[in-house]
Amino acid sequence: MTLVLTVLLALVTLGALGVAVAAAAAARDWHHVPRRFQVAVLAALACGAVVILGADALLGGGAGTGGWRTALRLFADAVLALTVVLLVRAYRRADADRLKAQQAAPVNQQTNLPNRATLLGQAVPALARCQRDLLPASVVAATIDGLAQITQDRGPQAAETLLRDFANVFRDATRAGDVPGHASALVLAALLPSATTEAAAGMADRLRREASTRLAHPGMDGTRLTVSVGIAPVGDGPTRAVLDEAIAAAEAALASAQAGGGDRVLASPAPPLRTAGRPL
Repeated sequence: MTLVLTVLLALVTLGALGVAVAAAAAARDWHHVPRRFQVAVLAALACGAVVILGADALLGGGAGTGGWRTALRLFADAVLALTVVLLVRAYRRADADRLKAQQAAPVNQQTNLPNRATLLGQAVPALARCQRDLLPASVVAATIDGLAQITQDRGPQAAETLLRDFANVFRDATRAGDVPGHASALVLAALLPSATTEAAAGMADRLRREASTRLAHPGMDGTRLTVSVGIAPVGDGPTRAVLDEAIAAAEAALASAQAGGGDRVLASPAPPLRTAGRPL
């Protein structure tokens, strides 16, 4: 085998090894999606065979001596690895596009709650009334602890069903006049007009109790389902801007609650005082 073919064989073998690992990781991620799982496993096995044959040839275990046959085999192996890469990327891009389309829609199809942009539009009039009447307002953001792990262990369908049921509990925990929706795909949020952070904390505790009572963990192994909640007071200033600021602060408090172990309520600090602007 010539030096050039040896170098090419080494490169193709290493590339196939990386692709085999990536395909195996994709099979792990898609083990609840039968068709994708089967494709990913076959792709990993095919690339693994390329690695074994390449390693055997490099170690002098019986590969051809070179020439056009070896070059054609290397070309076929490289095309196989590239095809697997493109296939996995296409699947992942389709998932990302679907998630982006769901988030861009006015209403989340799984929960029938408004997505963030629609939530802001619906909440602005309620917040404007609070600003006009000099009443407080708060934002809560909540999610199920370990939802990403549930998706990994039980599949996306189980997580979607759980999120839909949680949305029903979230609606029931809000008052008439509150404005619920999505802060992000997995985080529910609500503007609570005329509510101080203490009143919002009461709502959050009620939500956690109801969720733990009404929702069963998909594992069905006795594990108690828990919820974390972040709270933020709405500051003064342009209506849409301070509302978006409060949602972001509530999400940050929620992230801190989950980082601390979950199953808790955390409130963000009050926003800095500023001169009240004209509502947008």
